[in-house]
Amino acid sequence: MKTIALDFETACPQPGNACQIGLAWIEGMEVTRVEERFIRPRDMNFTFTWCHGISEEHVWDQPEFPEVLDEFRDELNGALVLAHNAGFDECVMRGCAKTYGVKPPKMDFLCTLMIARAVWPELKSKALNNVASHLGIQFKHHNAAEDANACAQVAIAAALKLGALE
Repeated sequence: MKTIALDFETACPQPGNACQIGLAWIEGMEVTRVEERFIRPRDMNFTFTWCHGISEEHVWDQPEFPEVLDEFRDELNGALVLAHNAGFDECVMRGCAKTYGVKPPKMDFLCTLMIARAVWPELKSKALNNVASHLGIQFKHHNAAEDANACAQVAIAAALKLGALE
């Protein structure tokens, strides 16, 4: 089964306003590929720039969601998709698909936040940056590619700790 970690950054809280997607492919016990794309959101209403630093200037000439999704659709279809707080990323995917009237890929989501809660109960916070820090993973938080890669690394570390990949 294909395993891909995914992360979205959003321009604002309204559905259908993804402004960046990051993906990290996992094969065996390693990340083999990381991709990132800016997405021009339909509304161009940027209220989360303070968090991720993405603004209108970054995306004004970028493709909208359907074109970006088409680039990765075949790879996401049938994949196990990992996301830290997967409910959020699944909602972004479905919200964007609904906003643009496109069908989302058929994927199974697995939440690495839930995995972190089970595997590292001693950690006070299971937020991605805290789990990554605990594991010695350095990354730029709130960059979709960096977050997807960190999510993939957390999943690999959890699998190794549990002996799931032996």
